[in-house]
Amino acid sequence: MPATHTIGIDLGGTNIKAGVVDADGRPLVRRSIPTQSEGGPEHVIARLAQLTQDLIHAARLARSDVQAVGLGAPGPMSHKLGIIYACPNLPGWKDVPLRARLHDASGLPVALENDANAAAFGEFVAGAGRGTRDLVLLTLGTGIGGGVIMDGRLQRGAFDNAGEVGHMIVVPDGRPCPCGQRGCLERYSSANAVAERLIEAVQAGEDSILRTNVGAGAHVTSSDVAQAARNGDALATRVWDEMCRYLAVGCVNLQHLLNPERIVLGGGLIGAGPQLFDAVRAHFERLTWRIARDQPTILPATLGDDGGVIGAAALARIECVQQAAKRA
Repeated sequence: MPATHTIGIDLGGTNIKAGVVDADGRPLVRRSIPTQSEGGPEHVIARLAQLTQDLIHAARLARSDVQAVGLGAPGPMSHKLGIIYACPNLPGWKDVPLRARLHDASGLPVALENDANAAAFGEFVAGAGRGTRDLVLLTLGTGIGGGVIMDGRLQRGAFDNAGEVGHMIVVPDGRPCPCGQRGCLERYSSANAVAERLIEAVQAGEDSILRTNVGAGAHVTSSDVAQAARNGDALATRVWDEMCRYLAVGCVNLQHLLNPERIVLGGGLIGAGPQLFDAVRAHFERLTWRIARDQPTILPATLGDDGGVIGAAALARIECVQQAAKRA
């Protein structure tokens, strides 16, 4: 019998999340292990290979039952060549032929994909994107990632860099970004950015109920800012609204460029719920053009950590089918 299962992996700088996914796209077994990125590429690849074997065993499958491994990974990469060029969250990763190395270590075909692309495809096939052909996913975390689905197909672009929505410039000559640009969306609307903005304002002399935390050098998070805003803190309210406004600017730009049916927001920031979505939608409605009758729906991702796993597995399955068709 032909193999009917795939393994999806979401490789992060801190943790590796993975699962065995059946032919209907349902995760059967899930695992999460520390990345141990300080060990370097070869150590992490060995952990990935061992994780695939552990998953196969946990699902009570033989290796011949597994069609392929789909691996979502961060950083600039070549999908075609299977190489990760660099990754800030994975020390020592430069021009790593990850697809070939994991194939050699696991004995399974491997499809390498950008992690945000994998998450977008997961939401498309099994989450907030079901029933549509066109969506954009923005993952709001330490930075902002993105993935674009148009007419039911993942868009990678000519050089595998499509969907880098976090690096849309929303403020020319604005705040510096580690990418080398200035004014990137993720410097205004990521979880890190909203916390940094409040800390900077307090250090400049503005008052806030979080002043004590900042003065003591305590770690201030986006969740702290959101809670302070809910408690009526004027500075936190302003900083939070500013973050939502810039995020709406990004969504308006995506609407004009791509005209998706849905804009899906994922990542840690969506834990704020209506506090985030109501503000972003209100700014979006104020900023977007009035002449278009239909506008995208802005809604939360629904798959959580499963999104990248399901998407990577689904993309690996598609790639296997395409390769088989070429050989036929």
